[in-house]
Amino acid sequence: MTLPEGAFRQCIQVGVIVKDLDRKIENLRRIFGIGPFRVIEFPPEGRTDMYREYRGQPGQFTCRLAFADLGTVELELIEPVNGPSIWQDYLDQHGEGIHHIRFNTFDERPILEHLAGNGIGVEQEGAGTRPGTAFFYLDSRDKIGFSIELMRAVAGTDGRAMPIGKVVE
Repeated sequence: MTLPEGAFRQCIQVGVIVKDLDRKIENLRRIFGIGPFRVIEFPPEGRTDMYREYRGQPGQFTCRLAFADLGTVELELIEPVNGPSIWQDYLDQHGEGIHHIRFNTFDERPILEHLAGNGIGVEQEGAGTRPGTAFFYLDSRDKIGFSIELMRAVAGTDGRAMPIGKVVE
């Protein structure tokens, strides 16, 4: 399967793994003037039935997420909370740092098939917080030095996180 044209041409998000989400938000706000941040729990409260998979097995991971707009790119901070996840793996193996860049698609199947043919599989996936969306973290670290996240977006959105959660100015 060939890679659909333009599949990886527009970065939507940079994701960073952190140990203390609140401290990082405060530092980014105070030192760099970045914000406001939208902070959510994943899965959102009351949505414990959301589809999640970690390394091919049912996943029970939870995390806290914070999103801030940086022009055309969204900054995502991820604090792993419970359960095995690629986020906790990254934190345990590398400490805090830039984990992934994200691209959106309306049809992930041909992209995932192309990547599988190049030895890159999905290491974590699940339902997104916006109905109809799904995320796919690709096992690309050995080939390019960082992870790629692919998000199935829905028409009529820019693919950024829903404007939900607590806003931290």
